[in-house]
Amino acid sequence: MSRSRLPHDVQPPLYARMLRLRTLTPSGFLCFIFLEGTIALGVLLALAELVSWWGVLVLPATVAGMVKLNDVVAGALTQPAPPPPRPRMAPIAEPAPPVEIVGETTTRLPGVLNRGAGAQVQRPWAERLEAEQQRVRQSASRRYE
Repeated sequence: MSRSRLPHDVQPPLYARMLRLRTLTPSGFLCFIFLEGTIALGVLLALAELVSWWGVLVLPATVAGMVKLNDVVAGALTQPAPPPPRPRMAPIAEPAPPVEIVGETTTRLPGVLNRGAGAQVQRPWAERLEAEQQRVRQSASRRYE
């Protein structure tokens, strides 16, 4: 049995339609074995007097019930995965400790440049962070245009 869906133009066998199988798609040969094969097996068992003649009806019904149960269990185990979570923004960094700049103490968030007195301090990581934040802002504004 295959777990793939049939194309819309291909109709499943009558046995699969009668059982209303949703997940499993047994081939025509398997449907033949499930129905006619179990009837023949029931007749042979009844002729050998291993079961009563009710076995001719009970055996195919039991096999059909097991196939349907298998389909239900397979359907429950292969439910579509929930959609992936939406991408979140980067976590907010903890505030930076006070920075000593030319004799004065100031507290700045990472990535915020003081263009005035702190311009002589070399911080390439802050410039890269600021450029990345600018790209994110630009892409967000294009997304909602």
